[in-house]
Amino acid sequence: MVEQSDAGRITMRFNLALFAFCAVVGVINFLVSSDKAKGVPLEGLVLSIALDALLVAAVILIAACFAKEFWNRLISSLFSIRPINYQEAISIVLMVSILFAT
Repeated sequence: MVEQSDAGRITMRFNLALFAFCAVVGVINFLVSSDKAKGVPLEGLVLSIALDALLVAAVILIAACFAKEFWNRLISSLFSIRPINYQEAISIVLMVSILFAT
């Protein structure tokens, strides 16, 4: 059950679900449309996907730190918008990666 204080807030569970969605879409895209996946043993694909997931998670966490600081120091002071917390910054980074994925 969600407490009243957490209603409408971005939680870690939401961010994990968003990250899982990004990961599944990325894996399916890699397996279906990439020529690199053909002829590679399953163990190699699993290891490659796991290492890529760790790398992407680290980049997302670092980018979220920058996004949070940028928002809190510049955007919130320029436009009188409330500061964001780290979970919200992670959500912003994940949504931008979904919207502008290449």
